[in-house]
Amino acid sequence: RVLGGYETQNGRCSEVLELLSALYNGEMRPVLRTHDDIGRYLPYRRISFGLEAMEQSTLGDGKDYAAILSLKDYPPNATPGMCDALLRLPFEMTLTESFGFVDRQIGLERINLALRRMRAADEEAMSLRAGLMSAKDDLATGAMGLGEHHLSLLVRTKSLETLDPAAAQCLAALADLGAIAVREDVNLEPAFWAQFPGNEGYVARKALISTSAYSSFASLHGFPIGQPEGNHWGQAVTVFETSSATPYYFNFHKADLGNFTVIGPSGSGKTVVLNFLAAQAQKFKPRTVLFDKDRGAEIFIRAIGGHYDTLRPGEPTGFNPLQLSDTPSNRAFLRTLIAQLLTRADLPLNSEEEAIITEAVDANFEQEPEYRRLRYFRELLGGVRRPTHGDLAARLTPWVGTGEHAWLFDNETDALDMSARTLGFDMTQLLNEPTLRTPCMMYLFQRVEERLDGTPTIIIIDEGWKALDDEIFAAAIRNWMKTLRKRNAILGFGTQSARDALDSRISTAIIEQSATQIFMPNPRAQAEDYCDGFGLTLHELDLIRALPASSRAFLVKHGNHSVVARLDLSSMPEILTVLSGRESTVRQLDDLRARLGDEPENWWQPLLGEPWPEGAPRRKRKGA
Repeated sequence: RVLGGYETQNGRCSEVLELLSALYNGEMRPVLRTHDDIGRYLPYRRISFGLEAMEQSTLGDGKDYAAILSLKDYPPNATPGMCDALLRLPFEMTLTESFGFVDRQIGLERINLALRRMRAADEEAMSLRAGLMSAKDDLATGAMGLGEHHLSLLVRTKSLETLDPAAAQCLAALADLGAIAVREDVNLEPAFWAQFPGNEGYVARKALISTSAYSSFASLHGFPIGQPEGNHWGQAVTVFETSSATPYYFNFHKADLGNFTVIGPSGSGKTVVLNFLAAQAQKFKPRTVLFDKDRGAEIFIRAIGGHYDTLRPGEPTGFNPLQLSDTPSNRAFLRTLIAQLLTRADLPLNSEEEAIITEAVDANFEQEPEYRRLRYFRELLGGVRRPTHGDLAARLTPWVGTGEHAWLFDNETDALDMSARTLGFDMTQLLNEPTLRTPCMMYLFQRVEERLDGTPTIIIIDEGWKALDDEIFAAAIRNWMKTLRKRNAILGFGTQSARDALDSRISTAIIEQSATQIFMPNPRAQAEDYCDGFGLTLHELDLIRALPASSRAFLVKHGNHSVVARLDLSSMPEILTVLSGRESTVRQLDDLRARLGDEPENWWQPLLGEPWPEGAPRRKRKGA
């Protein structure tokens, strides 16, 4: 794009002056527009030129050292993206190119001169001669143009000791392309000034190349950096390091759509990434609800003062949906929930039974709170009718009293407290039990939806495709996700198996409604799953297959761009313990909580061996 200007609280800044300042001073800073001589206005660092290196210094900021490499001999073939290898080198550099068109007739004369010299020298390079003849034909017909091109690379480091190895790596990267570059010594200062627009007279090394070759050098792209400011929730969620050692400002949202998925096999770091993103998002003060698996997020949830429940078959949950507040939405939900409890594959509900359920739900809200319980609701279903085998009251029997599923909803009071800002539910033992899983998720989602009021909200479901793999969710998921979007909530899914996710009945809706996808390393990734199912390119699939599990890297696909990012927490084992609970650590947490209480400041040091973080609030919470 064309550089312009922008307004700030201090005045209007100029992007052109920012570029010129960065070329001279070696760092990008806002520069206010001025009417003064910019040659005096822009410099604030002293530059000293040596034989092979230059020094940039300023008061109090230390020194930078730089070398300049110039292209001397060009590669035989130029291809788009050939300079991308330079972007992956782990140090700061400035790549400068200039291209000035030459007249067509002058270009033809230069080609004819080269051909005459080849004939005079009796050279047998037939491919080179054929290339020159082809270029002559293209130039004569206007299919291409010729121009004088120069390319220089300024490499900047913090010390002289690291400058030489950095310059050597750049020379090697250019050599891999078939090009020969030299490190400037006598021409060091002219090469520096040649970086500035309009200073063609300082260019010491230039060559005549075609417009197609120039387009291969001047690819005009870089690695995605994300968006640091101005996102739907303001600042970026976090900053990752990319494979090219550049920052990537990660965001959930593309416009107002913020749903995301994290896919990776066991041991790939999926749980760490999910919980890390949830932790980084706490700066927005969101409500956070996490449906967990294998208690992987329990330590994290409790560490930030959240409430965590483990749902175990046979242990009363404290859920009582019949004590929901009386609203049209809750009445409609209860009709759907009761119908779900009473529907059997061999015995679907008929219209008369649906009417009975509606009447019973309405009657329920006329009862005193202590009688709004599933065991009493069975009487409302029976009414004055004579009991028969398989009637609605009989079908509710497993869910009440001493029935095998009574622990889920037949509780005296509704003890589920949704007022906490952070909630976690371990769903592990229900995931493979659709009879229990679906009504439980329905109830929890209804309670979550009640709390949506425009406050930023994050709902994360580990193995979400399995948790919501039911016809009732498949039918409603699109509308439900639109509701979340309008109420400033986002939905995050994690799964170990891409194939399991695609086989789910909700897969299409989730993939279509996800703004961001994160793929962990997987050497066994299949093209039909990742490319056909999730829409990755073959190159992106190759990256996922090639990334070592030990690299702590993953592919982020956001909107139309993708980038390989890295999250290396190996130097902070205590943080890894918090973000990824294991069987041994969560059992240790159970013991510590039993002895020391639920407040995280009490069990933090015994569990992690580190003192409670300085400045972190002391939390007083109800329950566990």
